[in-house]
Amino acid sequence: MSWQEYAVFLLESIGIYNKDLMLHYYRKIKKFMIWYKNKYGVQIKDIPDTADCKLESQKKAISWRRIARAIEKNDFYLRRLSFAQTKNDDRELMELIHKWDNLLNKTTRTDDKTLQKIIQQKCS
Repeated sequence: MSWQEYAVFLLESIGIYNKDLMLHYYRKIKKFMIWYKNKYGVQIKDIPDTADCKLESQKKAISWRRIARAIEKNDFYLRRLSFAQTKNDDRELMELIHKWDNLLNKTTRTDDKTLQKIIQQKCS
């Protein structure tokens, strides 16, 4: 399976259980791709499966691996794709939490410190 196929698989898998969360990731990833297209002229069809690991970790290269890893790590704000936490994202997260009570619980695994804090507050 290619990284592109894996990223799509992850999005579709999320969509089976929570379409709103899938659409959140989809919108952010689309914005990420448009930014790369406008800034560097990289078309969606030209996004490589992988890029130099060092450049990916420095957030200086686009790749399907980078996109898939962000989804895989439950990176709600997609910081791994150079996004910052916004008030709109916070609002959307709270709406998702209220709508989908099981979205965040003690078993949710994430490296995102903000999400960890929200999980602790919700579960206490």
